Amino acid sequence: MEPCVSETEEAAIFSLRRAPLAGCKAWLWKYWTNALVVGLAILLWLPRLSGPIDLRWDAGVYYLLGSSLATGHGYRILSEPGSPEAVQYPPFLPGIVALYSRAFGSTDPAVIGPWLRLSYAALFLVYGIGVLTLARKYLSPLFAFMATALCLLNVWTIFLSDLLFAEIPFALVSVTFVCVAGSAWKKGGEVTCFLLALTGFLLRTAGVVLLLAWIADALGRKRWRLALLRLALTLLPIALWQGHIERVHRSAAYRHPAYEYQRALYQHYNVTYSDNFRLVDPFKPELGAATTSALANRALTNLALLPMHLGEAISIPRQFWPSHHLNGFSAIATVGFRMLAGGLGLFVLAGVIWLLASRAWIVASIIIASVALICMTPWPEEFNRYLTPVAPFLAIAAVVGMRRLSVFLCDHTNPSIAKAAKLSVVSVLVMTLLVQIATATRFLRGSTLAKSGAQSNSLAGGAHFFHEQDWVDWENAASWIGEHAGGSDVVATTAPHQFYLQTGLRAVYPPFEPDPGRAARLIEDVPLKYVLIDQFAYRDFSRRYALPAVENDPARWRLVYAVRRTKVYEHTTGEASDGSG
Repeated sequence: MEPCVSETEEAAIFSLRRAPLAGCKAWLWKYWTNALVVGLAILLWLPRLSGPIDLRWDAGVYYLLGSSLATGHGYRILSEPGSPEAVQYPPFLPGIVALYSRAFGSTDPAVIGPWLRLSYAALFLVYGIGVLTLARKYLSPLFAFMATALCLLNVWTIFLSDLLFAEIPFALVSVTFVCVAGSAWKKGGEVTCFLLALTGFLLRTAGVVLLLAWIADALGRKRWRLALLRLALTLLPIALWQGHIERVHRSAAYRHPAYEYQRALYQHYNVTYSDNFRLVDPFKPELGAATTSALANRALTNLALLPMHLGEAISIPRQFWPSHHLNGFSAIATVGFRMLAGGLGLFVLAGVIWLLASRAWIVASIIIASVALICMTPWPEEFNRYLTPVAPFLAIAAVVGMRRLSVFLCDHTNPSIAKAAKLSVVSVLVMTLLVQIATATRFLRGSTLAKSGAQSNSLAGGAHFFHEQDWVDWENAASWIGEHAGGSDVVATTAPHQFYLQTGLRAVYPPFEPDPGRAARLIEDVPLKYVLIDQFAYRDFSRRYALPAVENDPARWRLVYAVRRTKVYEHTTGEASDGSG
């Protein structure tokens, strides 16, 4: 005989059985966006988890400064003759490299590089969760996920996460700073905010925008004493860093450098940003110093370009527009991409206005201060890179702008128009994400990712973005020099820090001097043993300045190695002779 069970007991048993399922559903509903972001970050990193982190361009300088700290040489650029003290980059990222070097007991990139790559992969995943957490403060879960995806799927975010650059770490610190600042009333919140803003400044000089936004938040809330306290705290790290720069400037080593042009204004790795910005074009110093009116015109010109760049920062940059693949429709496709990027840029501006109106001072101030700094720079081709750390805030502002527009139409128009507006907002976001997915897939799989067949004796190992034939030829030329040069020989190349990491030989930029005779004299002053002429499309310093100097002086320079159009010239006192490789 079965025991009797009352209806109340039966309902209780049924509810207990359903409790785990209901809890699971509630958990999924609460965290489904987190799961999607984690999955997206993993998918974007799976094809590139192996090998060392990319150490080209600025990454090589960060790594060398970290190696210098780890080996007790101070904050110096070891690849340069005389190992000059660094004055451009703040020391936080080199300090992280130094910690890795001390932990593994080595400064060899082959040892440290793979661990740095894995660390950047983990950082990218945490960054995605951080962006989502911030976005959910302003948007519903679905739109918060879309804003996060706009940020993570941008090819510049993917590219910069592959390099030992400060942009992605700074972006994570910025997002964390804003999240903490939103609850800074809690005990210890002010201290945490200051430490995060300080970390941002120590990662990048442009990190001053976090400190400025912190002050603007207090001013916006009319808390004058708090604003003064934050101002005092802000001035402290700035004064300390400027004190370091002033000490280096006053040193005998700075006033009497190892070679004549080592501290020239165009030597952007060896001088401060303010020195470098004084030139009309730091990559063409022959144009001279910029006047006050020229600096103002530069800022205004850059400001006019920004709406399009703001849109590109959360969609796809113009150099990745696939319009050239569309044959007869390329003109139409280009117009379409321009409209998409320009429209997103306008929505960013609308979102910033709404954020200001709703007193979200910190996010709005970070965007405004970052844009102001970017407008002062002389490199519009670098805007995509400079805007990448601001992309989370731009994406949130753009989606907020779209949402506020649809709400306005709902309140002030008939239901049909309101419904069409909502559908349009979702359609624009979905279309942008689909374009980003296609571009990111092509970026990860296509010709921009070095093919396995294009191997060389390089730190990259044929596994990094934009590692194409020009880099393979340069690396093979660098290896040839490393095999034939003496330990004290100095080389001129467009990538001196990468050259030092690959060969252990000191390397410098060629002199940016259009007069071949004066360039030859400056080359003799170093003195240089080899000049490596590359075929890099972006920076043509060696072809523009060094090649005429060595070709016009065949009594002192002879061609000793050539592969395609990449060449190596050796300094000699004998007769000129051609060589090939």
